[in-house]
Amino acid sequence: MITFDNRVRYEYKIKTARIDTLVKSIMTHRDPKSQEARDASKFLDLLISEIDRFYEENSDLLSKKGKRPHPRSRLPENKEWNDNVEKYYEKNPRKRPRK
Repeated sequence: MITFDNRVRYEYKIKTARIDTLVKSIMTHRDPKSQEARDASKFLDLLISEIDRFYEENSDLLSKKGKRPHPRSRLPENKEWNDNVEKYYEKNPRKRPRK
């Protein structure tokens, strides 16, 4: 059975992948000024606000597992989240993402 922690992490991973895929399709669209691209951009804003809400609700769990808010997120930097992420990477240095 999947634990609640893993379920939250998987759901966050899926949400970030959806945002990244939509951003990629908007950036490579053949006509960036079209109505379709504008609607996709509005939908992207909706997805970003949804993932921000999700991160705020589960921030304790996600930050303790080394997950930061999505780069396109509108959430302000939080010292507690950053400290939790750094503690996680100090314990698990191999899991630190490459820069």
